[in-house]
Amino acid sequence: LDDCLCGLRVDLTADDVIECKRPGCETRWYHLICVSVDQALHNWACEACMKSKSGRGGKVAWQ
Repeated sequence: LDDCLCGLRVDLTADDVIECKRPGCETRWYHLICVSVDQALHNWACEACMKSKSGRGGKVAWQ
């Protein structure tokens, strides 16, 4: 999917996005600001995938 947790479409060519590297992540692409990351990291995994440890992260309640 190309939608961030915030519900907005992610421009995959933009510099302010990051990809979750866990296979099976339901969201996969995130705006840096939405996940409190300053710059894209090579092997970054979203919080949901890190918690599940199975790569099934994705849509969680927006805070």
